[in-house]
Amino acid sequence: MCAMKPEIIVAGGGISGAATALFLSRLDVNVTILENRPSHSTVRLGRDFDASSKRNACPERTWISSLIGKVSQGSVERYGFASLMVMRSDLHDVLLDEVKKRQLNVVLGAQVQSIEESDDGVLVRWVQDEQPREKKVDLLVGADGIWSTVRPSMYDCLKLSAPKPEYSGLVGIGMLVDVDSVPGISDFLTPDRSCVMIHGRLGFVGMALFDKERKKLGWWTTHEAPDRSREEWKVPKQQALREIRERYSAWAFPIPQLIAAAEASNEELFVWPVFQVRKLEHWHSRRTILIGDAAHAMPPHSGQGASQALEDAGYLAYLLRKQLESAAPSVPGANTLDWTSTLATFLKNRQPRVQRIVDEANRRGGQKKEHSVVGHFIKTWIMRILFFFMSESSGDDWFGYKVPGIDEW
Repeated sequence: MCAMKPEIIVAGGGISGAATALFLSRLDVNVTILENRPSHSTVRLGRDFDASSKRNACPERTWISSLIGKVSQGSVERYGFASLMVMRSDLHDVLLDEVKKRQLNVVLGAQVQSIEESDDGVLVRWVQDEQPREKKVDLLVGADGIWSTVRPSMYDCLKLSAPKPEYSGLVGIGMLVDVDSVPGISDFLTPDRSCVMIHGRLGFVGMALFDKERKKLGWWTTHEAPDRSREEWKVPKQQALREIRERYSAWAFPIPQLIAAAEASNEELFVWPVFQVRKLEHWHSRRTILIGDAAHAMPPHSGQGASQALEDAGYLAYLLRKQLESAAPSVPGANTLDWTSTLATFLKNRQPRVQRIVDEANRRGGQKKEHSVVGHFIKTWIMRILFFFMSESSGDDWFGYKVPGIDEW
């Protein structure tokens, strides 16, 4: 395939896809976003409470029956900027607004069905309005999430079998409630303690203030639950809250009060079964690259899903920009570019960092599973010791990281 401008398709209009397309729109390339959803609306469900897309605005405190410790979430003095908690859906809205403002080419209701690679490009096939479509481009970016359709298609090109999402045994449930609906919560959640996490034998409950006016708070629980079918996971709100009340009825303030506020609220409750995909050895083929949850499904326990998606987008765009800038000006066209080498560099430099965060997320997820009395006692004291010796520098790998080339945009 030969064109004056490289043609790139980004499959998926979520955070990683929208951010990648926005970065690429600053380069001399043509970008098309294929988005499976029929509209630009964001999904305001479980991941809104993913504690991290978001850099928390204050120390995160962990409780069991008493305060175990606090975890620094970054500071102006150490990192040069104040941390901020942002809802994932709000971040997505900002990206989509910018996509619309820049008038990027977005095809809605389009899901990749298969791909076919050759030496001069990749033929992308998708369904749109129940009609088959296809286009040959220079590069396909698979940013279509944990249930990616690009992933198995790319692995087919590699003549390998792609790992499938598997239920982790944990489910997240939670919602937003009015601060005024939980008597006494204003003294428990304060500007200096805006995020609290409570561990117990039967699960975990987190809560955080979600706006500057301190009018809304989000709470969420993670605990073990048997797998269900897709339809069975659509649990009615009152049934889910009844199950939560049975699990946490003996817990101290403010857990029963939060559940009562949820029962009286008209806000939507989310039920989010946590799925995972085992480590992918391959993130790319000759002309296709996976990023975000399509490449490394990030368990929500680290709160790093959106953060790593943004890092992927920035670094991939940086490498592509370097490749375009180094291409021989006397030989224009996409065929002069070494796509595979660039994708291999992306994998080599991103995978170790991402895997460290995935491993830490899985470790934290294990802490939220049910424990015996003895197991809970041991976990409590291990956490106390870790928090006692934890220094502010422990967050450097997460909060102090700077994507290569990010200052050059």
